[in-house]
Amino acid sequence: MNWESSLVHNLNTWGVSHQSLVKLIANDFVYIAIALGIITFLYDQIRYSTKPFLSPLNIRVLITDGLLNLAFPVGLATIVSEIISKSVNRARPFISDGVKNFLNHANDGGMPSHHMVFTIALAYCVIGFHRNIGIIILALALISGVGRMAAGIHYPTDIIVGIALGLLIPYLFGKFLTALKISRKR
Repeated sequence: MNWESSLVHNLNTWGVSHQSLVKLIANDFVYIAIALGIITFLYDQIRYSTKPFLSPLNIRVLITDGLLNLAFPVGLATIVSEIISKSVNRARPFISDGVKNFLNHANDGGMPSHHMVFTIALAYCVIGFHRNIGIIILALALISGVGRMAAGIHYPTDIIVGIALGLLIPYLFGKFLTALKISRKR
């Protein structure tokens, strides 16, 4: 048994005894991260608006900033993750290693972890305008990754590649905007 299988088996053995907790961190932390990201973004927009918040200018700025700072980089990372997953089609641990799957997850490709790509990309983007909340989202993402291994859904390398993509794609998106001389700041 290799190190990945061994780690997943150990986490899964623990996870079977703590299914409610594993379900919470493996699936629901992403919703907490999304809520934190959106609330923080809106708070930041309201805090720095120069005119009444619902003025036409501020609404345009809100939409533009939302697209450039959150939607495009996180969406692009998620699309790249989906393309890689369809190309690699790596079996999940509950299929190839016989660990218990108590989250009723589909039998599709597990490389990379879409949850990790999405939440890490979100954390990276939020750190750009609110460091502390971005770090909280990062922590939620990492804990969720451990939960997804405990649930038998991902191997550690699925999580690691998800982290790498979640950091790399928004970073490259920012470099692309800089090369085009498009500012992500108001």
